[in-house]
Amino acid sequence: MLKQRGFIKNTVILFLGMVITKGLGAALKIPLANILGGEGMGYFTTAYSIFTPVLAFSVSGIPLIVTQRVAKYVSSEKYGKAESVKRCSLLLSVIIGLMGTALIYITAIPFVSFIANSEESLLSVLIIAPAVLFCSVTGVYRGYYEGLNDMLPTALSQIIEAVVKAILGIFLSYYTYIKALEMFMSEEKALPYASAAAILGVSVSELCGTVFMLIRGRKKSDSLREYREKMSFSEVIRLSKDIFLKSLPVAFGAAAINLLSLADMLTVSNCINLSVKYFGYMPSENIVCSDLGVFMYGSYAGLVMSIYMLASAASALISRCALPRLSCAAAIGNKALSSEIKLLYKGTALIAAPVGIFISVLSEPILDILYANRMAEVSVSVAPLAILSGGVFITAAFFAVTTVFQAFGDFNFPIKIALIHGAIKLFFNIVLIPLPFMNISGTAASALISDLICLIWSVVVLKKKYCKEKLLIASFFSPVFSAVLSGGIVYCIFNALKGYGNDILSVFISGFTGVIAYAIIILVFDRESFTAFLSCIRQKREKSC
Repeated sequence: MLKQRGFIKNTVILFLGMVITKGLGAALKIPLANILGGEGMGYFTTAYSIFTPVLAFSVSGIPLIVTQRVAKYVSSEKYGKAESVKRCSLLLSVIIGLMGTALIYITAIPFVSFIANSEESLLSVLIIAPAVLFCSVTGVYRGYYEGLNDMLPTALSQIIEAVVKAILGIFLSYYTYIKALEMFMSEEKALPYASAAAILGVSVSELCGTVFMLIRGRKKSDSLREYREKMSFSEVIRLSKDIFLKSLPVAFGAAAINLLSLADMLTVSNCINLSVKYFGYMPSENIVCSDLGVFMYGSYAGLVMSIYMLASAASALISRCALPRLSCAAAIGNKALSSEIKLLYKGTALIAAPVGIFISVLSEPILDILYANRMAEVSVSVAPLAILSGGVFITAAFFAVTTVFQAFGDFNFPIKIALIHGAIKLFFNIVLIPLPFMNISGTAASALISDLICLIWSVVVLKKKYCKEKLLIASFFSPVFSAVLSGGIVYCIFNALKGYGNDILSVFISGFTGVIAYAIIILVFDRESFTAFLSCIRQKREKSC
């Protein structure tokens, strides 16, 4: 009998997995940033800049189609068709993964020489290429299990990847840095090798995640192999072609978004240097580097984004858990569809708002604690982290609305809005970053402005095409309001305690107090809605899609 898990159980599984993986991810990124600094993180980020668009194309489209179709077929008890979708998708993933790996190898030298202007990043780029294949295969298995409403394999594979990445990445990077420093007697020459060693840990970790999924897929209790239907070669080709064509809009959209992230990297670095050239901008006399633009972008990508991802990850896991149930409800015309959507919105808001606000008000002490040896990098990272984290609920709402579109099988509009989102962000990057009083903070501000514009647009279209209920504003207002009030309490308590000289204890006490205050405030101002949310959760424990 197929194992079905309810929404709340899946959320708990993914949440615990997220806590572990993000914690281990921080365990990699934080010491890595301390080892490599702004410039070294620039090399590390450059490798990811070419890797992520190719990876996005490989893993965004097909796994999403797999999740949606498997959930649809299982809900109608067509288990054989669900198994066929998995088999054909795995074949596609291998082909696309190999092509993506080859593409990175072919374009590596032109990319680092003429686009990134960072030839020191070449070794890192070459080492990360095989990870495309590993991630492509793993993505199909994750999509398959998520379609079965089972998030445990996804969480376990992510934990395995995070453990290997953290341990191996830190060890290899530090060991290589020390040896290269001894050999070249120059930190500047040692950093590219240390960055490449960290990237090697990333590639090996993705391989370990793939191996785990392959082994897990052989377990009879975790698969639909007993329902397997014989397929002719022509049927395999037909189904594979159908899956591939349906996944193309999502894949191209994801790749395009990440290509815009690559353009974002180039825009940030160049705009910072323009600000230096024409406005005489200089963040601090203590910053010594060969390229201020690369240094500041490396600080932003290595310090700010590492912490910000902890705040934004909550919305991603809530939406991932909601997608199979929303797909089922949309496919069979379930009357509970509005309840499912409301649960998605409310759950996203309840988690994303306080996490983001708390990180925002404590951005400076958090950075000081985590990157005590990199004060120059910290000095340029405090403001953008505070801006990004403070508005994370906007990003979370945008992500939640996009998930509803996907549940209805509408992949075209999310792609269109994502491309528009990237274009808006680039426009505001160019406008805001060169301004001396904005500089790297302009990147964070442009991200939130573009999120807000596209969120409003998406809500209007969603209401017109699919959902008549006014759920979004009501769902997000109370959590955000409560988070802002409790964030003010966190700020006051931290400032009252920091004079005693122990920032770690001050952050812990103020954060813990903030959580309690948040729970009390939201119960006072929105008790009815919060109680309804808890009732909805209790119902999910007894139901499966």
